[in-house]
Amino acid sequence: MSKDRSSFRNHAEYGVFRFARGLAGLLSPKALAGIGDVFGSAYSMFGGRRRRTIDFNLELAFPEKTPSERRAIAKGVAQHFARSFLDAVRIQGLRPDELMASVNVVGWENVEEAVSLGRGVFFLTAHIGSWEVAALVTGLRLEAGLSVVNRPLDNPLLETELDRLRKLYGNHVFGKHNILREMLGQLKKGGGVGILIDQRVREDQGIAVPFFGHPAWTHPILARVARKTGAPVVPTFALRDGPGQYTLSYDKAVVIDDLSETDREDLPLTTRYMQILEHAILAHPDQWLWFHDRWKQMRMADESK
Repeated sequence: MSKDRSSFRNHAEYGVFRFARGLAGLLSPKALAGIGDVFGSAYSMFGGRRRRTIDFNLELAFPEKTPSERRAIAKGVAQHFARSFLDAVRIQGLRPDELMASVNVVGWENVEEAVSLGRGVFFLTAHIGSWEVAALVTGLRLEAGLSVVNRPLDNPLLETELDRLRKLYGNHVFGKHNILREMLGQLKKGGGVGILIDQRVREDQGIAVPFFGHPAWTHPILARVARKTGAPVVPTFALRDGPGQYTLSYDKAVVIDDLSETDREDLPLTTRYMQILEHAILAHPDQWLWFHDRWKQMRMADESK
């Protein structure tokens, strides 16, 4: 738990979750999306520190856009994540066949080709669309199962609920300890590992790679384990099409054997992965988590001027 968090705040947030769970049990996906739009619009106007962060990030990534264009994206982002939160709560009550009926799967042949190599498979995604839907559907379709690398939430009450969602249909969630050993074990048995590398890490943990034209500190764990195991990396994105509807796409895998020795190193390989994520974000900028303080060092330097 974050040292700055109080028990009151944790329980207040959990109270909001329980209210949302009640709504999700009563309303249609369309009605929930409408409520998400209202709350998202309000948060966009009164987001405080998060608003300052998203404004900085969007100006950094899209200097060619006008302030009003960037503010429209920011509003869309807030609405998207409010909708996604409510829909994730709704999904907790769905059977596997009900979830599958709401997801259009594209490119599964790329997964089959990757699995055929016999080294396990990494599924690379980002905090875009609904990465939780991506994990649930992939786990249902993948014969050897899926394990997910995650960062626990600061609120332990909400983390319990998120953990339940991630394990809803049998997926495994790696704990805080022995992640590398668990990851290698999952790959060795031919299973899948879902991983997100689009969030900032400390400078002593990561490497600076270009992301939207600016250096972003990123963990090189995916490059290192893919190089060690030869496991293919399949870019995977579940994007929201409408209320309760998603398109889940699997792109052609990045295979270590196809790369030169130089391109297999931490920096060029992690840069390749981040370029894949950037391409997906550019296509759907309103569905990525721009509220995340991705370029914190640059933002703080700018604010200190």
